[in-house]
Amino acid sequence: MSSEPSPSVRSAFVRALGASPSPRLRRTAVALADAGRAALGPQALLLLLLSAAPAHAEYRRIELKILGMDCATCAHGVRVAMQKLDGVATVELSLERAHAEVGLKPNNRLTLDQFRQVVKRNGFEPKQAAVTATGTVRDAGGTIVFDVSGVTTPLVVAPDRSAREALQQLKTAVSAKSTALFEITGTVQQARDGVESIAITSVKPRQ
Repeated sequence: MSSEPSPSVRSAFVRALGASPSPRLRRTAVALADAGRAALGPQALLLLLLSAAPAHAEYRRIELKILGMDCATCAHGVRVAMQKLDGVATVELSLERAHAEVGLKPNNRLTLDQFRQVVKRNGFEPKQAAVTATGTVRDAGGTIVFDVSGVTTPLVVAPDRSAREALQQLKTAVSAKSTALFEITGTVQQARDGVESIAITSVKPRQ
């Protein structure tokens, strides 16, 4: 059986780049499709669609749940390691609530995975993260995604867990092909296939 992708698959790669992709990004998308990547499963295809797109804006606040952090010495090690990341403004750890609350500087390029890796290197397990971030939304083959700078895979908006009003705001922006910035709050979870989803709780337009 030929691995040549159909015109619809080829178009999907290009559409995932947004309304006005650069010629280089468009060529990359087409090349991925023509190379037969469409033969991969649907989750792998979604990852390729998302990773080809440019990212925007930044995380502003991250509240990361940490499993197993139950002593002051442990918390101190996590705090010091997080504070060393370029772009971190403040770090507050709570043993009672088992989480780290991180405030980030403007124009930072930090990712959730960097904080997860800090937690893992200190011997603990990172869990879900409540975030505040600014970015743009777009359609990726019928899926709403939220782009944040420095994130290899953008956040897939979870329609079944997002607040109805917030989700409608994002759908309206996607339908209008808006490139406006939004500040969102929500809870991020990472699936086993590597796709990160976010359950949106609020959306606020940014000037």
